[in-house]
Amino acid sequence: MVRVAVPALLASIAAVDGLLAGYRAATGRNGRIRRRGYYVAAMRRGLAAGAAVLGALALIRGAALAAAPDPAARYADLTRAGSAMLWVIGPFAAVTLASSVGYLVLPRRPATILILLGLGPLTVVRPWVTVAAGLAAAWTARDLITAGCAILAATGVLAVEPWVHRRWYAGLA
Repeated sequence: MVRVAVPALLASIAAVDGLLAGYRAATGRNGRIRRRGYYVAAMRRGLAAGAAVLGALALIRGAALAAAPDPAARYADLTRAGSAMLWVIGPFAAVTLASSVGYLVLPRRPATILILLGLGPLTVVRPWVTVAAGLAAAWTARDLITAGCAILAATGVLAVEPWVHRRWYAGLA
């Protein structure tokens, strides 16, 4: 179960992060009052960029598994590193998800307070949490290939938002 759950959870968190990265990259770049379509397109772009990063990481991990003398041991090491990453990112992702759901279902005032007290500060610490998760995963890795995959995963997740911003929104500010 853990062999499948850890990669699935990490991929899900990275996909949602890509979606939100697209939203963050587009925020404040459009003066129209009705921006729903604009933000939906931005989130699609972020999700697509995040999926491209996930695909590249899957290819790299697949190559690392294929080249390993003992693929089962390498996969176990990758899963162990992913579990370490989840211990750091999991609580952050849970609070972010709860804040997002609260924003969607609560009336305007409580939702605004939730954004100011929850998602705002979480957005600021997100890069630090991501780096800490990558370092925690690299620290628990038993070989350099797994440690490199962990660092590359954290770097890839952090690269999505700046890339989406530069690709579609840099000239709009």
